[in-house]
Amino acid sequence: MKNKHIFSHVFSLLTIFALCAMLLAGSCSRADFEKAKKKQPALSDSYPHDTGLEKDPDVLYVEKFDDGMENILSRYSDVLNSEGMSVDTDVPKGSLGPNSIKITNKGGVNSGGHLFKSFDGGFDGTIYIRYYVKYPSSSNGYIHHEGIWLGGYNPSTSWPNPRAGTCGLGDSRISIAYEPVEEPAMDTYLYWGDMRSWTDDNSSCYGNDMVNGSPTAQNLEWDEWMCIEVMVKLNNPVTAYNGELRVWQNGVEVGYWGPGFPNGHWLKDSWFNDPGDPPFEGFRWRTDANLKINNIWIEFYDDASPANVSHHVKYDHLVIARKYIGPLKK
Repeated sequence: MKNKHIFSHVFSLLTIFALCAMLLAGSCSRADFEKAKKKQPALSDSYPHDTGLEKDPDVLYVEKFDDGMENILSRYSDVLNSEGMSVDTDVPKGSLGPNSIKITNKGGVNSGGHLFKSFDGGFDGTIYIRYYVKYPSSSNGYIHHEGIWLGGYNPSTSWPNPRAGTCGLGDSRISIAYEPVEEPAMDTYLYWGDMRSWTDDNSSCYGNDMVNGSPTAQNLEWDEWMCIEVMVKLNNPVTAYNGELRVWQNGVEVGYWGPGFPNGHWLKDSWFNDPGDPPFEGFRWRTDANLKINNIWIEFYDDASPANVSHHVKYDHLVIARKYIGPLKK
């Protein structure tokens, strides 16, 4: 049995080496190569329940919402509507708890709230963010923006400044989210210098969506904890279009975009995956090395609730790291 395992391991290595040669020769795509690789190891495999995960050298930030609202709020530079925030004993499976955070709104009074954190110096290279989110079915039809955004401002700020509707803005802004876009569809919501406009005259831009046509696209799961993970590989400002984006929902990859993969086309501000089309050009997230990932925005924005009607969202087990994190392990 031991020899069988050794043979299997050697065979896998030889297969990957052969695929590398094919990739270099141009006979297979980057996407084919990625699919053939073994499943990406997860940091969470080594830390059941996320216990001790914050001590891993590849982990940059952890928020479990377990030490009380006063301590939670103290970690964020900009807090909106703290009165509508509370800790909740509802936690994802695999969590030892005791709490998640619940953010609410009140129709006619406010549109929800947020927590914003800026990281001194920012992060370059490849960054992963993983978190759990729970959308109540009572919010069906009222969701506007409810997700955790990973971003960068140049220069850095201690508060959110999304400038919705404004195209491009060059090297001053990156905003990356994966959230309900058209219920129940989940998709990306991206702002960056090369973003596309939904208007023919390029006069107005809102977050670009990328998952359309993906064979593994996922829907929102009402009243269930969902594990969301996003990987951003910042491009080399000189090499330009070698940036990447990768998204998982409950451990299932729903999309991976980079230089030369996947095939598809742009239709205004939406990318549609289609194997019969040319390959994706890759992301030119920036041309200035000073634009880095330097903030997170924990957001609940519901501006459509009727007067005096409240809705909410819950978040838990937020982790930022330099390696794939993966869902909670029991």
